[in-house]
Amino acid sequence: MKVKLVPTILVRNFSEFENRVKILEKYFSFVQIDCADGKFVKNKTFYEVNKVKKFIKFIKYKGNLELHLIVKEPLKEVKKWIGYKKLMSAIFHFETVKNDKEILEIINLLRKNRIKAGLAINPGTKVEKIREFLPHLDEVLVLGVEPGWGGKEIKLKVVKLKVHKVRKLAPKINIGVDGGVNLKNARQIIKAGANVLYAGYSLNNINNIKAFKKLIR
Repeated sequence: MKVKLVPTILVRNFSEFENRVKILEKYFSFVQIDCADGKFVKNKTFYEVNKVKKFIKFIKYKGNLELHLIVKEPLKEVKKWIGYKKLMSAIFHFETVKNDKEILEIINLLRKNRIKAGLAINPGTKVEKIREFLPHLDEVLVLGVEPGWGGKEIKLKVVKLKVHKVRKLAPKINIGVDGGVNLKNARQIIKAGANVLYAGYSLNNINNIKAFKKLIR
């Protein structure tokens, strides 16, 4: 499978968001926005959970978007974004859903609206817990760190093992890795079976962006 590099935007205020977008839009036609509500994780991003329409109005990014919903109520959140044409996919956390029925409800809602569905798992969550949902998903996102602010060190052995397991169970599914991905470990992650690399801090300058793009060719 072709490897894709996706930049993540995890910032504290809208000014930081705009500055990040200005750099990224020159090199990427697709970015991921990390949406943290301060409930599922301690931190809260600039993105205002209760003001999605206002937020959408001010997005000037010309490319398409993906949401990483680091929120306590993903179903409620997904409903607010339905109809936004630039939203291509949304990833929510297994750890935040109430039961299996809710997971399928979110997946079906996304797919009904032509939005790809992804399920994320934290470092402490076993692959076996999401096995039954793999046939219904477009992507599994393996977290290399506990969700929150970026810059943490990746749990590489755990990530590689999980990626390998998912790839064995679902050979054709997209497998992403987020948290601590950098130029030093990217090849190992790809070799384990991942085909989507998410990077934030590692794409903080033009030289790194070019080096990453060269690596995944």
